[in-house]
Amino acid sequence: MNSTQELPVFRVTNTLTGKKEELRPLEPGHIKMYACGVTVYDKCHLGHAMQAILYDTFVRYMRHRGYQVTYVRNYTDVDDKIINRASELGMDPMDLSAQMIEACDRDLLSVGVQPADHQPKVSDYIDKIIQYIQQLIEKGAAYATEQGDVYYSVRQKADYGKLSNQKVSQLESGHRVASHSNKQDELDFALWKAEEAQGANWDSPWGKGRPGWHIECSVMATDLLGDEFDIHGGGRDLVFPHHENEIAQSESHSGTCYARYWIHSGLMTINHQKMSKSDGNFLTIEDALLRLDPEVIRYNIFQVHYTSNVDFSQSSFAQAYKKVFYYYKTLQRAQVFLSQSSSESQELVEDFDFATYTESFYSAMDDDFNLPRAMVAFNELFQGLNNLLDLKGMKNRRKVGSVKQGLEEAQKFSKILGIGNQEPDAFLDKLKKKYFDLSSISLDQVQSLLEQRKSARENKDYALSDSFREELSELGIQVNDGTQGQSWDLNDKALEVFYSN
Repeated sequence: MNSTQELPVFRVTNTLTGKKEELRPLEPGHIKMYACGVTVYDKCHLGHAMQAILYDTFVRYMRHRGYQVTYVRNYTDVDDKIINRASELGMDPMDLSAQMIEACDRDLLSVGVQPADHQPKVSDYIDKIIQYIQQLIEKGAAYATEQGDVYYSVRQKADYGKLSNQKVSQLESGHRVASHSNKQDELDFALWKAEEAQGANWDSPWGKGRPGWHIECSVMATDLLGDEFDIHGGGRDLVFPHHENEIAQSESHSGTCYARYWIHSGLMTINHQKMSKSDGNFLTIEDALLRLDPEVIRYNIFQVHYTSNVDFSQSSFAQAYKKVFYYYKTLQRAQVFLSQSSSESQELVEDFDFATYTESFYSAMDDDFNLPRAMVAFNELFQGLNNLLDLKGMKNRRKVGSVKQGLEEAQKFSKILGIGNQEPDAFLDKLKKKYFDLSSISLDQVQSLLEQRKSARENKDYALSDSFREELSELGIQVNDGTQGQSWDLNDKALEVFYSN
């Protein structure tokens, strides 16, 4: 690790202040970060993938730049949705949660998300949650009801609403007093809920019940990161009420600042419509991966700033597949070039210093994790590699040092982005196999046409050879003739199979 004097200073958009600010961790060289995870009542969808991929990428980058990072991403395994879904299925709520956590772990890993340092579950924190709530009651920030519920008293927090930039007077107009409510004030929110559902309640000083939604994150975050820590992340839809309530109860409990920097990612849309399970505009990670390579999903997410919505459409899938395919063809081409050269030269070709792309990549990421700008540097590096390999009038041995440098710089980016980390031959072979699985075309059919074309060329029947080339092209196959003989790749027509309905 670099010394703290050498560490870069990042700038992040802080929702709490509405400004882009320098990120100065409480502990020099050590960034503590919490991101809200999944409520596990069903399988994870692409929106969950988007948020997890973004924060995982931020963590990878901060570590790459020399910071120690402690990253916490929770699982909500106690919730109304879980109880209702378990009831529909005739299951114990905790059994359902356990199954969905296992599936979520598998799904997130399948799209390249590395496990967080800590992945706490609400059910493991019940005793600490009860203790935390008792302390809030003692401090006069919360109250229990005869019905066994406990509520946080919003009005006693003078700056309530500071994250969402709302005032209590504004919130009042949006609430109608309910005669059946046992709250002292309709703005108050639940810390503990009386609950009778089998398998979803615990004994407490207020009777059998379970935690409210917001309290869990405060307890888990402060237990693992301390009363005050650096970054709290989540989707933009969590700003209010979830994160607003987190701040209120946490600061009432500790008397200090909670998270110092709040960063919020945009939402997922499909064809510019908000993803909604009830509307059928919904795609699980598991279903998406039947057609989409994980790196295609990541590429799409990185095309807009993390604070903006990400739209998944046929056109975006098409562009992503072409780009990822291009990256691996470039890597394959560079590797073949080096394998055919015996030179050990470290000489760099003038105008091909690939370290300049790293500087551009760092500059983009240091400035509020600007992934679209970082991807420009990534694309330019690959374009530079191809231009170098295409360079005429220069002996190949002179190119070796620059090609090696280009591959080394590309590998740095790939480890952060999770794009381009696989062996090119293995990736391209996997893509071919998936193409034949998804299409009505068989490998035997392609190989038969290739053999017929080869025979036609050997017999100097070039018209027939060209007709076979055109037939193969219509089947999604691009034929290449080189010094090693005939080879083939997928063309753009073939790539349509992966994102077509």
